[in-house]
Amino acid sequence: MIVATSVLLITASAGAADDAHDYPTHEVVEYVFDCMQQNGGENLDNLYKCSCSMDYIAAKMTHDEFVTADTFLRGQSATGERAGILREGPVAESSRDNYESILSAAAKSCYLPDPAEEEDD
Repeated sequence: MIVATSVLLITASAGAADDAHDYPTHEVVEYVFDCMQQNGGENLDNLYKCSCSMDYIAAKMTHDEFVTADTFLRGQSATGERAGILREGPVAESSRDNYESILSAAAKSCYLPDPAEEEDD
């Protein structure tokens, strides 16, 4: 509960961001909780690191770009013929590559494990 309240307070006090890079609060909270889950659970250290990561991403991508890239990244392992649009093609690949690069830079900037390095293990 403390972490959830902290996430909401951080996002509420984030200041007036450029409208193009202003993400809906639920999207920020969802990303931060997912990030914390992937990095050892809900604690203040992860809260700050994951919030930092979301801020980094928001500074580099509009919300629409983020949603598109995240969809292509999550859909990369989808099976079936219709899911091919998420796995293949120049738009999917370039969107995924750009997003993975931003995620890697965000991880480095915010002291999180690099997701690209974890895949190589």
